[in-house]
Amino acid sequence: MIQFNFNRFGKLVRWSLTYDKRYYVKSFLQIFVIMLFGFLFFPILNKHHAAGYLMNCIMVIAIFLVTIVLGSSFMFYSMENKHDRQNLMMLPASNLEKYLMRYATWILLIPLYLVAFFAADLLQYVIHWVLGHDYVVFMTSVLKDNVSDGWNTIPQYSQQQLARGLVILALWLHSFYALGANFFRSRKFNWLLTTLVLIVGFTFLTVSFTWGCVNATWWNYNRYFNWLFLIWALLNFLLSYMLFCRTQVIGKYVNV
Repeated sequence: MIQFNFNRFGKLVRWSLTYDKRYYVKSFLQIFVIMLFGFLFFPILNKHHAAGYLMNCIMVIAIFLVTIVLGSSFMFYSMENKHDRQNLMMLPASNLEKYLMRYATWILLIPLYLVAFFAADLLQYVIHWVLGHDYVVFMTSVLKDNVSDGWNTIPQYSQQQLARGLVILALWLHSFYALGANFFRSRKFNWLLTTLVLIVGFTFLTVSFTWGCVNATWWNYNRYFNWLFLIWALLNFLLSYMLFCRTQVIGKYVNV
């Protein structure tokens, strides 16, 4: 079988969107309610309303960062039992096409979360205005101002290195969660198990190598370490795909 065919992949996309519609609707409503609740009550609960809006900014950024970094672990969130996995394995599509579609789950969530953010922002403005709160502002403008002000506090010569280092670090972590999603069989908690493995790994590296010996870590955004973590991330994705290809419908804890 040809590993990738646009026509076949298009049919797989349509099937997946129909099959997982309930999951996407549920995710959208959850984020919408969380954001609306924060937008309404954080400014009210804080005596200084600006502090409440700052908390909202942190909440929104955290939601999107968590979705981007941990998103690859969401591959099987919409599959609630073994029959769902059986249906996936029996589809007339290649393993590569199935893997790409499952991986794309988090990508499809991003525009939904953006719609939820703008909808919650508009609704909170209307509700605050109806209640007569004169401090009401759009969260979009507050978020834009805070992100811009925070970025401008960083020296200009460091901005590019910082951005590059953070993107590579996020990609490296993202690849680990893709690997964990296909290694651990737990549908909802593979992100937690992967996080525990990462914590143990960080602890081991910290104990084994002193900072004096490792003069350039990823925190220094050294270009050699950037390449190292990029290659490491690609290896994690490759291992993730290999594990996906040998996924067992019936199993206990891991897919090996």
